[in-house]
Amino acid sequence: MANTYTRNGRPMDPSPAEMMGPPSSPEEGSIRVNGFAQVLSLLQAADPAFRESLLRRLAQRDPRLVRQLRAELAELGY
Repeated sequence: MANTYTRNGRPMDPSPAEMMGPPSSPEEGSIRVNGFAQVLSLLQAADPAFRESLLRRLAQRDPRLVRQLRAELAELGY
């Protein structure tokens, strides 16, 4: 990481991207996230009124996703 200097000759603080270094490979220290499964778990834990409210609001943005979520919830008995 090369130092960058301000007009008064003091070194500038490195940006967060510079401090992090190059990106690692997908296998190296990464955590896989299954967003669909996590949303499904959250919906299962929610009370029925709140669950329905979330699904209605989400359907405004992604109706296909809500159809999939409702199908999974129905299979699980929710």
